[in-house]
Amino acid sequence: MNMAHYYSMRRLSPYQGTVQIAEMPGFRAMSSDGITWRVQFLNQRSRISSHAVWRADGSGNLIETTRTSEFIQALQNHPPLPFPPEDNLELWLLDAREQKPLAILASTLGHINPPRTMDTHWHATLAEDDSFVAPSLSSGSHGVSTSHIPHSAVLIRCVQKATGPLDRAQWFRRGWNGSATGLHGHRLDTGHVGRQLGNDDFPELLLREKWEAEPENKLVSDYHDWQAPNLLTHTTLSRPTRDRLERAACRQAEKLYKVRHFLPEIINRDLLNVAFVEAVIRRSA
Repeated sequence: MNMAHYYSMRRLSPYQGTVQIAEMPGFRAMSSDGITWRVQFLNQRSRISSHAVWRADGSGNLIETTRTSEFIQALQNHPPLPFPPEDNLELWLLDAREQKPLAILASTLGHINPPRTMDTHWHATLAEDDSFVAPSLSSGSHGVSTSHIPHSAVLIRCVQKATGPLDRAQWFRRGWNGSATGLHGHRLDTGHVGRQLGNDDFPELLLREKWEAEPENKLVSDYHDWQAPNLLTHTTLSRPTRDRLERAACRQAEKLYKVRHFLPEIINRDLLNVAFVEAVIRRSA
């Protein structure tokens, strides 16, 4: 009997898309593309002791033994991708004015007690990654940047300005409809613990998209467009948002192709199929 548990989680701090996870006692496998699975062997204290790679085409190095055979069968017979998300405990950076969610910092499984210590610094990209280029910060026919610092740093400064000099963050337990109960956090007012927020109080994506100044609105939109391939793996997007992200993701064909198995819904199928063909051609070149 297949006793595996299948679910997905977001990779945050900074955001790097979603990962699909399959678990059985003593084993955990994770995949960021639905093809290659990194299998972890867990000891009795649930600490990772070693790992191997499993692929359906047999090119991995996970050896089938009496110990691993049941888990290999669980991987071979996993349910359709993407798996349902289970990281409904979310840590949000709060804005200074209304103390409402501004940017998501982290998420974890709903049955886990969220940690008391937390990193409240929002990261736009991985360290040393300056590949985010915002069209709104570029000018001229050649897209010359108008900023003398990386565009990710400009975005981080906008977020820091909105949080004020004393950053505040709060854990929320999200319900099936997006509503939430506020838990503990960092520098919270006492009355905020236990508060109830609706789905509309949370940004749909990674950052609040409505800012006081139009340049900030455009910069955040550029950032979400840059993250579009990974954001399309989310299951809770509105159709207008998914339509916009699909069009942005088609300009990043190879990134989009990598997560093709994780898309819960496709609106512009013809556009995406063209992008997939482009990605295959580039990979074979």
